[in-house]
Amino acid sequence: MAIKTLWKANIKRHIGSVIGSFFILSLVSLSLCTVLSVSHNSSRYVSEEMDRLGYGQLTAWVSGISNADPLLEELAAVERVDGAYAQPLIFSEYEIGEQKSDSEGQLITYEAKKYPYRIFTEDLSGYREGETEISSGEIYVPASLSSMFGVEIGDEIVFPIARSGVDKTFVVKGFFEDPFMGSSMIGMKSFLICAEDHEGIASIISAEGKDALARDGYMLHILQSADSALSAAEFNALLNENTSLGRYVEFTHSKEALSGFMLTLQNVFTALLLAFTVVLILVTLVVLGHSIASMVEQDSVNMGILKTMGFTAGQLRLVQLLVFLVGIIGGLATGGVLSVPIAAFVCRMTVTTTGLLIPSALPIGLCVMSLAAILIILSAFIWLRAGMIRRVTPMKAIRGDLERTATTAALFPPIQKKGFALWMALRQIFTGARRYVGACLTALLLVFFASLIGRVNDWLGPNGEGMMDAFNPADLHIAAQPMGKTGIEDVERTIEEYTAITDQYMLAMPSVSVNGVDYTANVITEAERFHLLSGRTCNGVNEVVLTEFVAADMGVAVGDTVTIAGALGSGEYTVSGIYQCANDMGANIGMNREGYDLIGEDRPQMWCVHYFLEDESLQPTIMKALEDAYGGDVYLHENSWPGLAGILSAMRLLMMFLYGMILFFVLIVTLLTTGKLLTAEKRDMGIYTVMGFSTGRLRSSFALRFGITALVGGVLGTILSGFLTDPLVAVLMRIEGISNFSSHPDFGTLLLPCAVVTLLFLIFAWLAAGRIHKLSLSALVAEK
Repeated sequence: MAIKTLWKANIKRHIGSVIGSFFILSLVSLSLCTVLSVSHNSSRYVSEEMDRLGYGQLTAWVSGISNADPLLEELAAVERVDGAYAQPLIFSEYEIGEQKSDSEGQLITYEAKKYPYRIFTEDLSGYREGETEISSGEIYVPASLSSMFGVEIGDEIVFPIARSGVDKTFVVKGFFEDPFMGSSMIGMKSFLICAEDHEGIASIISAEGKDALARDGYMLHILQSADSALSAAEFNALLNENTSLGRYVEFTHSKEALSGFMLTLQNVFTALLLAFTVVLILVTLVVLGHSIASMVEQDSVNMGILKTMGFTAGQLRLVQLLVFLVGIIGGLATGGVLSVPIAAFVCRMTVTTTGLLIPSALPIGLCVMSLAAILIILSAFIWLRAGMIRRVTPMKAIRGDLERTATTAALFPPIQKKGFALWMALRQIFTGARRYVGACLTALLLVFFASLIGRVNDWLGPNGEGMMDAFNPADLHIAAQPMGKTGIEDVERTIEEYTAITDQYMLAMPSVSVNGVDYTANVITEAERFHLLSGRTCNGVNEVVLTEFVAADMGVAVGDTVTIAGALGSGEYTVSGIYQCANDMGANIGMNREGYDLIGEDRPQMWCVHYFLEDESLQPTIMKALEDAYGGDVYLHENSWPGLAGILSAMRLLMMFLYGMILFFVLIVTLLTTGKLLTAEKRDMGIYTVMGFSTGRLRSSFALRFGITALVGGVLGTILSGFLTDPLVAVLMRIEGISNFSSHPDFGTLLLPCAVVTLLFLIFAWLAAGRIHKLSLSALVAEK
């Protein structure tokens, strides 16, 4: 009963700390549960949908085969194959208005019984009921095309089928959910059409022969037997060894790889937000530590009296714990509940980026375990921090020893008349330094994480240059690949009408197998242009460079040999170096042209010429001129892709969200800290008032102290980010195939987080100090 009475009394006395804890933990819980919900549901949903549509453990895209049945029989005969299914498709470029795709699309016949794709309602908030009929001339597109190209229902999409203007135009009838390649992070897109249009296009391709721009093919969905323990790479190698798959395959991806492509953006942002949640928890510990210390100082006399009445230090620590648990448990529970509508909102918002309507149901078990872990950590911290109650004795409490600081005013240099307000603020910080440690640590942590996000944003660049440099094996401004009668000389002549071409090289991307596993080969005419990470580039005819991920999968290092097979044969190649290219999540290799010629078929149309412009600012103008002049006769692309705009937009939204969180946290921390400081410094305030200081001057001095403290923490956080940000982000980026993250922020990027956090502390401290004018002179000079 006595504990309960003390608990109630302490809650009333320290209601501000309880409310502050409630709001801070609500925000922590809200962030954590929302991130866990989106992350858990998205990964589970993609896997379930791919299983529902029968995609299998491995999918191979093949072409140059008129009938897939013989190949399916070969695959089915392999011991560890549980089944193989062919989904007919047509590969084709496409144009939407004045925008031309930089990757092929695949036209698929909509078979509702065999492949029951979900069709979105017009507002993308749900799915249509029953089966959907697709008429001739109609097409259904992935929802991500809305963000990538601004596609709306009723728009037209043109597919160039053959040269001399043989096109097929479709009207967008609606959007469908594609768990396979529907994300804006994936260049290739699927389109649903009716069987009649599919057959008509196939007939044109057959009739046009070499003049055809589109081509027919299949997606082969291959299921691995349940009792097989082979990895995706080993399963791929087994199929290439025992079937003729390698003769027809263009590229192959495992279910795990495709899931990774679909969730690239979610995985990166989820990791960043989880890291931010950890920072918030650390800030919470700092705030709680300061609040406990202040409460013990403020209640030291009462605690001394209670000890004379027989209360033990353990009982008083328990009271402190129970007081804070009111705000902590309430905040965790409230944040968890609020995360349900927030997660649903996030899932609806990301439909046009992910291409998926991710379920928003809260993963209760995962969230409860995570929140319980936070509760245990906070409870243990409060119990340990409240251990200072053991030092409270009746005599110390009466003398006020707990309020005395180790640093005395006598050790501080004399206050100068010039810059008096600054000197006075520094003196207050110097004599009561431990009271400001919490604000300093809070600023340090918040500035560190804001700097981390700022460096990632700076690495991306205003137009996504950093991302594209990571995905491309070599640099470029404009790339052109003649597909018909137009010669490369015509392309160069058009470019030089605007600006000079300063340099160029050629790159092809055929499919090869490395130790039996299919990979894309970046075949280049000038191997020194590869983005090399270690070793040396592949100048020798029997040399190859691998990404870190291929090297890890193969278990090889620089100096080892691998067997590479192409359409014309195979050979032994020495790994000369490790290079950076995040295409296919790092599942690619680099070769020189002479090395590829030993095993592969060198066709003129496979080569794409990459140009560097004297005036890079003219790139958009030149791209439009080339598209207008040569249309579907030349494949054009630049150092970008349509999904990049969605990434940059998402990064901007993430930065706005994080700065909003920082603003809220600084507000709560300031309100919690200022109340304790004003109480602790009320006698000093009284002295200054007697000396003639106005309320406004006292408020400014008080705010200045917080600004100085935040500035110190911000500078430390900025320095810390300079040492730790790149290694930490590099670990995160490795998940998505980017193994060489290095930011080079400008001066503004470095200073902005520190400036913002310092300014927020200044403003909120000045506002919180408004209560000074409500205190009478007698209250200010009164003893506690």
